[in-house]
Amino acid sequence: MKYSTALTLVLTIFMAATVSADVDVENANANTFMLSAYARVRFSEFGGALTIPDRSFSIESAGLTADFDIYNNLNGQLQLEIKPDEIFLKDCYILWEPFNAIELQAGQFKKPFCLNTITSSWNLQAIDHSITHRELSDLLYSGRDIGVAGILNPGPVWLPRLSLGVFNGSPAALNQDNEIQYVGRAEFDLPLGIMVGADLSALRFGEEDPESVDGYTCSARQKAMGVDLQLGIEINRDFSFLLRSEYLRGDNWQMVNVIEGVDPPEFQTWWVTGGITWKTGKPALDNINASVSMASWQPDRSTDSKEDELTFTVNIDTGTPVCVRAAVVNHRPHNILFEEKHTDYILEVTLDI
Repeated sequence: MKYSTALTLVLTIFMAATVSADVDVENANANTFMLSAYARVRFSEFGGALTIPDRSFSIESAGLTADFDIYNNLNGQLQLEIKPDEIFLKDCYILWEPFNAIELQAGQFKKPFCLNTITSSWNLQAIDHSITHRELSDLLYSGRDIGVAGILNPGPVWLPRLSLGVFNGSPAALNQDNEIQYVGRAEFDLPLGIMVGADLSALRFGEEDPESVDGYTCSARQKAMGVDLQLGIEINRDFSFLLRSEYLRGDNWQMVNVIEGVDPPEFQTWWVTGGITWKTGKPALDNINASVSMASWQPDRSTDSKEDELTFTVNIDTGTPVCVRAAVVNHRPHNILFEEKHTDYILEVTLDI
């Protein structure tokens, strides 16, 4: 994209933000119907061994969200996301609370696995989701899928919040095997602002087999599990600190043919993010957050091949629909083919209108 075109696009979005807001629509079928929109415009300079600088403007994502309440105990969300080369359905679900502390969610939404995935990009302290999220999404353990989940959120603080779900197990292009996925997560709220989570994801794959009696064969169940920690501390009225970390292990089924019965290697991945937020209290500058993130992906624990990412991020929330983020992302592969150490620089303007 040419610089002049990108500048025009940014200015257009800024002008739209000054005259746009959430639209609350009333109709005979819903108590409330709220429309909102968002956009992320990014300038990146990618590192590497290129002799020509690799710089570009891009629309990272944009979308339209509809949140609706049908009754006091029934609500849902519909979200479309737009990228330069595609438009797709991101979220589409109904959330029903038939009894206090019990909820049922059905449709397309995030599976309750991997803290980095289920944490919204709006609430991440880093510029992007970590390499953990990207790899586990490719392995289908985490990410969005179509299914049903039951959520138990008991009143006593010493009891965990439980989420148990059954899903298709893969996107439509791969979901040709009639196998389903099971996902579960537990979250414990502890004193001193500590939250501990544990989760499990299990799926398998099948295919037609003319030599089988049933004409069909499937793999053993592939599993991944993890634990995570969140710690929030209010230092004083103006400053707060937030720490998130996660460690996961599981079957790396992509490296072998598990349908033929080959045992997959075990992957290992972890990430940690720590950030401090300054609440300025000023009308034109609500808060500033600075964070450091480290993530690591090891596709096979029996080898020393791994890929690490170190990210420094600064987020400026203006108190308006406009937020500005700047980040430095250092990639550190070790014994990974076709990968080399490099550093990316990112500047992003986010609008939530």
